[in-house]
Amino acid sequence: MPDMIHTKLFRTGGSVALRIPAGWLDPALPVDLFRDPHTGRVYATQDNPVDTQDFFDFMRGENYLPDPGFNDLTQRQDPPRPSVLPDEDTP
Repeated sequence: MPDMIHTKLFRTGGSVALRIPAGWLDPALPVDLFRDPHTGRVYATQDNPVDTQDFFDFMRGENYLPDPGFNDLTQRQDPPRPSVLPDEDTP
């Protein structure tokens, strides 16, 4: 189970600050804050920056394996769905 503490928010200037124990964060890395619009919960994370070039370098060395189900999807003969918009000729 991860470490957890209860702490308080405090005002500093025009902002609100949060005390985080020393040693929990790397001061050299940025902290990302996320707010869930549905619950209002705020999450703080300090991940290492993502370098997308690493991913592309990895994929460059991999062999392409075609998806066997892809051809089935491209051969579908579903009838078109009816339009939910009114006809342009209808007044």
